[in-house]
Amino acid sequence: MKQKAFCLLLLSASLQVTSLKAQTCDPWITQAYKQLYGRAATPEECSIKNYNNGSWSSYEELVKYIKNYNSTKSASNNTAATMPVLQGDPWVFKIYQELYKRKPNAWELNINNYNSGSWTSYEQLKGFIQEYQKSIAKINLQVKTAPYNGNIATGFFIDGKQVAVNVVAAGGGNVVAAGGANAVAAGGANVVAAGGANVVAAGGGNIMINKEMAGVSFGGRYTTQSVGTQIIPTSGKGAILIRK
Repeated sequence: MKQKAFCLLLLSASLQVTSLKAQTCDPWITQAYKQLYGRAATPEECSIKNYNNGSWSSYEELVKYIKNYNSTKSASNNTAATMPVLQGDPWVFKIYQELYKRKPNAWELNINNYNSGSWTSYEQLKGFIQEYQKSIAKINLQVKTAPYNGNIATGFFIDGKQVAVNVVAAGGGNVVAAGGANAVAAGGANVVAAGGANVVAAGGGNIMINKEMAGVSFGGRYTTQSVGTQIIPTSGKGAILIRK
C-alpha cells in the first residue's frame, strides 16, 4: 500500500514538473513576442532551440533570431498555399493554349500587355500575344508566380536575376501592389524577415520580396525614361516600366 502511495506521489510530482516546464517561457522571448507581435509566444515558439539553437548574446540578437524564425515559418506557409484559380479574358486563355499548349500565368492575363489592352479581333490579339512573348524573350525576361495571401506574387527576372516584384490578382492579373515595399504592405508584416527580405515561395522560383526592390507598371513604349526606370516594349504601342 505504501509503495503504491509512493508511486502516485512520484507521478503527481512528475506531472507538476512537466506542467511547470510547459508553462515556462524565457522572459526575453516573452518580451520579444509582445514587442514584435503584440501577443504571447505559443509553447512551440517558447522553445529556445528555434533561435540559433538556443544561443544569443543580447536581447537585440534574440529579437533578430525571432524575426528570422517567424519569417521562415511564414514563407513555408506561403509556399504550401494553393495557387488561386486564374480568371481572365477567354480569348487570352484560348490563344495561349493554341500557341503554347499551356494556360497563361497570372501576369500574362493582364490585358495591358497586349497593345495596352486594345484589339479589334481574335487574330489581332493573337498577334499581340506573339509580339509580347518575343519582346520579353529578346531580353531574357522571365515572369514567375507564386501564391501570396490570396493573391499572386509575381517576380520579374532578367538573365536569371530578379529585378522587380508585384502582387497581382488572380482575376485578370490586375496589379494589387507594385514594388517590394508595397508588396510587403499587401502581404502583411508577417512576411518580412530581418533585413527586410524574404523568399515568398521556394516552389515559385524563389521570388524575393525586398523593400528596396523595384515594381512594374504599364506605360507606352515612347514614355520618357527617367533615372532608374527601365522601359520594356511589350506589343503594339505598350510597354512595361520597371522602376523603384
